[in-house]
Amino acid sequence: LGRRLLRLVPVRLSRPLSMGQLVGIVVTLASLAVTCGVAYSPEGLQRRLDKAKRPTSWQKRLDKALLDVDKNPQQRIRLLQKVAGDGKKIVSDVRVAAAEVQEKGIGKGHPLLLDLLFPDGTTARSDLEGLVALRKQLPELTKGLAPPTVEQLRAAAPAAPIDPTRVARALADLAGDERKQRELLQEAKNALRSTPKGLETPKYRVLRSWRAGPGALDGVVELRSYPPFTVARKGMGGAGFGAVEGGGAGFNALASYLFGDNADGAAMAMTTPVGIDVSGGGAASSMSFVLPRDAARAPPRPNADGGVALDEVPARIVAVKAFAGVVTDGEVRRQRDALEAAIEADGGTAPVEAGAFSVLQYNAPYAIPWRRRNELAIVVSEVVAEEEAASAGEAAAGDAEAAPAGEAAGEREGREGVSSWYDTGVRL
Repeated sequence: LGRRLLRLVPVRLSRPLSMGQLVGIVVTLASLAVTCGVAYSPEGLQRRLDKAKRPTSWQKRLDKALLDVDKNPQQRIRLLQKVAGDGKKIVSDVRVAAAEVQEKGIGKGHPLLLDLLFPDGTTARSDLEGLVALRKQLPELTKGLAPPTVEQLRAAAPAAPIDPTRVARALADLAGDERKQRELLQEAKNALRSTPKGLETPKYRVLRSWRAGPGALDGVVELRSYPPFTVARKGMGGAGFGAVEGGGAGFNALASYLFGDNADGAAMAMTTPVGIDVSGGGAASSMSFVLPRDAARAPPRPNADGGVALDEVPARIVAVKAFAGVVTDGEVRRQRDALEAAIEADGGTAPVEAGAFSVLQYNAPYAIPWRRRNELAIVVSEVVAEEEAASAGEAAAGDAEAAPAGEAAGEREGREGVSSWYDTGVRL
């Protein structure tokens, strides 16, 4: 089986394979095993699922060999050789997944197939989620499009003709500058990455996570703790979800400030993500860029007429749900409803401001749509359970009885919940 698997892909893997080629490999493996019966216990099935999530599983190695843009040909060959050594495991896992689909049908059997053959954390799983999301997003995106007017075409036309001499000179400089070549290669790879490399992003700590819903493609909610950071912010002038798709002017103004169009003429590096923040009820919205940490201590002053303001974002706890594809009004509504339902079902946190949320995008416009990393975020505070609150109340009452004379209960500090509001953003 290992030799047959290696014959399914080219020997020199200089670039990642497509999803169609990857699915073809899995279908070929399934065709070898679908006719074989298989019996398994719930405990044995859970062990299989746990092994599939390990970094050294054949699923993770095969995913890296075929879809990781940062692997060189030699690394891909070594990974495939290790996958070939797991031939018995591959046949066994494919048999289990095929038997599940054969018994329950694709509608009820696909969750196990996905979790076993395309576990969370693999690029293949993310691609599948993104392609499913695009089925709804693309019609929503094209629904409101209209052909450009003559004035818009004129405004988009270059003010002066392109000088071939300057183009040739720029290409010659690129050919002799290894640093520029590395940067260009990095940008090309970023078009295929979910999270672009080479860009600073706010640090955070994942406190815990939980499933966003019962479906195999419902995603995961992360509870993150962010330290304070500084952003440049600009009001978008729109209201509600319409402002999410109409942020071109805000993006241009913030990018200009970041790249040196400020009172101090100081240029800074691009960061990620860029955020669109909507207040409760959608009454107001703004876009924000995170400032680099070395510039946040003494940030350049914005131009007086640019509409850009600096804002210090306090430490906060945020519930975040990632989603792939493109950001549309309909997709934002779906993700917001799903995240709010997941927060309510979990019961450990509650939104600080009802109806407030942020949309975060991490990728450049030329990134392939199903690989784009988007997030919907809601700032939350921790909820103290009723039993803990009752115990705390009894303890406080006991402390009040034992307190020295003259010390009122109201004079002692109470326990404050952790809360914050989320301002970070997404690179468009």
